[in-house]
Amino acid sequence: MSAYQLIQEPAVITNLVRYCVGHFGVLCLVLFALCFSCASDAAFGQSRERDAKKKESSASPQQLEARISKAEEQLLEEYLSIANEYYKQGEKDQSIVVLERIAQINPRMEGIRQRIDGIREELIQENGIKTDFDTSKLWLPIAEVEEGKPLRLVVTGDYKLDLTTSVTTGGLPTGDPAKDHVAGAPFGALVGMVFTDGKPGEPFLISGGVEHTPKKTGTLFLRVNVPAVAKCKGELKVQASGAVKPVSKVKR
Repeated sequence: MSAYQLIQEPAVITNLVRYCVGHFGVLCLVLFALCFSCASDAAFGQSRERDAKKKESSASPQQLEARISKAEEQLLEEYLSIANEYYKQGEKDQSIVVLERIAQINPRMEGIRQRIDGIREELIQENGIKTDFDTSKLWLPIAEVEEGKPLRLVVTGDYKLDLTTSVTTGGLPTGDPAKDHVAGAPFGALVGMVFTDGKPGEPFLISGGVEHTPKKTGTLFLRVNVPAVAKCKGELKVQASGAVKPVSKVKR
């Protein structure tokens, strides 16, 4: 316990006063009062000095916010450097992943969204495959595709359709994609489907062109959306680009 804390105790002060008066008289009591006052002032001064130093060492909310902004700026600079390095190495997919992290931290960062879109456009223009699609075929394989990687299909041309079949009041069936036309897409339009290990995925509309991101890796097949009993004649020009590879083996 410090001297200042000691003299704050009422019992200690009372005993000291009694001792001084009894042994040394009033003069000693006066001297004691002076000493007590000086000790109190000194202790109070030290306490104020400690509080001032503590206040000086504590950062204000504005200072802390500035430190956060600086830390974010340094992190974004490092992310941007990594994204650029991936791009230089030809790892454009990885570059986009890092740029997306930047966009999540600072969506308002100037040019970040344009940069991402630009790299995606570069990717989707790569690996062009051109082929003539025979409309008389049902589910013709076009390309190998990868899960989560976008591709672009552009189709031109027309064909002739001859269909004679019995139709009930319920319309043409759509339950079996192997022989029926696909529900949810215009009759006669071009549709696509990715087959994975022989299992068909969800069909999607292509018409004259589409950008599509496969949900699974597999082989992309195309067909005109008509029943298998329909007779089609003609060829369509199909151009596939993006994350596509030539079909190495027919999978269905």
